[in-house]
Amino acid sequence: MIERYRSLTIERIFSEDERFRIFLEIEALVLEELSKRFPIAKGEIAGLRRLGRSISTSAIRREERKTRHEITAFLNWIWAKMPEARGVRNYLHLGVTSSDLMDTALAAQMIRAFDAVEKSLSANVAALERLARRYKDSPVMGRTHGIHAEITSLGFKFLGFYAEGRRHRRRLALAREEIAVGKLSGSVGNFASSFITPVQEARLLARLGLKAEPAATQIVARDRHGAALSSLALLGGWVERLGTEIRHGQRTEVGELAEPFGRGQQGSSSMPHKKNPVLSENLCGLARLLRGYAASSLENLALWHERDISHSSVERVAIPDAFHLAHFMMTRLGEVLAGLSVDAARATVNVRILKDFPSSQAYLNALIAAGIDRSRAYAMVQAAGFRAAQGGCELWRELLNEPGIPEGFKIKEIPSSHFLRHLSALYQRAGIS
Repeated sequence: MIERYRSLTIERIFSEDERFRIFLEIEALVLEELSKRFPIAKGEIAGLRRLGRSISTSAIRREERKTRHEITAFLNWIWAKMPEARGVRNYLHLGVTSSDLMDTALAAQMIRAFDAVEKSLSANVAALERLARRYKDSPVMGRTHGIHAEITSLGFKFLGFYAEGRRHRRRLALAREEIAVGKLSGSVGNFASSFITPVQEARLLARLGLKAEPAATQIVARDRHGAALSSLALLGGWVERLGTEIRHGQRTEVGELAEPFGRGQQGSSSMPHKKNPVLSENLCGLARLLRGYAASSLENLALWHERDISHSSVERVAIPDAFHLAHFMMTRLGEVLAGLSVDAARATVNVRILKDFPSSQAYLNALIAAGIDRSRAYAMVQAAGFRAAQGGCELWRELLNEPGIPEGFKIKEIPSSHFLRHLSALYQRAGIS
């Protein structure tokens, strides 16, 4: 990941040194099991683990340039570091295939990365809950197709994002559970040349916080990785939707929302008056990358027979980068929500721009309730609305002058509270009392 969008937390999780350290731990766990039947000294296994303090990725990469095989280069590095350890020399990697290391280590890394993203997501969900509570009774113009529709509340808008954020939290938890799977079952997954049993595999993987792939090939099935990156892409879509709402709310003619603008910040290199929603725009752009990585991961599902290597190059880029982006986006979204400016007074002004026109559906319903055919009632409200717009008057006044209005029919402007009367029930349904 380029430095601009790099997450130091994710960088540590997916660093090459950390990956090789997990490889070492997997090999040490297998040797512990093999020592029950082969002459492998405990001191040698301890020495193997101590190599994790001095991992030299550069030395392994130099060896890889000769072997053209990453795991062989890794093993050669170990043997060069422990030339006198006969147990390690003879039994290291016995019955284990390369993907046993790579897929198991990748799963261990991904669950840690999911934990980091989920922690930041939870903080943002909590921030949205606070905004939903604070602005529950603040009216705002609801818009469909970008056009004024009916009155809603600012808090209810935030409530929708809060509820969606909770769904994403559940999706991440499910994706984490599905990816928390490794394998130590050998070259085609059936333990044919392995020196450990399925029961032993499950016990060893549990020490890494993983379960065993129930029916592995040479690899863990890639639907798990596709689901993982798809969950991150969906999370990015939520951020993009929220960012788009903020961007529209910050438009000059709207002015209801504004992302934070720091001291010394410049909105434009040429126009000093500008405050542009650049943080939200940035988040919307990064969501596109997440969708791209998810699509690439879905291309990895269908591999040749027990495995080919076409997925590997994709995953070395897509998986770490997707988590970098997701964690960066969660962090940046947190900054936006913490400093978000909400202008409830401006929202009220915008509600009044069209006078009582947003009550047109309520007037329509009143005419229908008075016994007028729906199509006729709709035409009456529409005609009155067009005349009211030209004359600059309230819709309800013009509607009373519409030919065909029943005798004694009464109607007046509907207050904002009418549109917000069910909010308490909706909040409770969303889990906020």
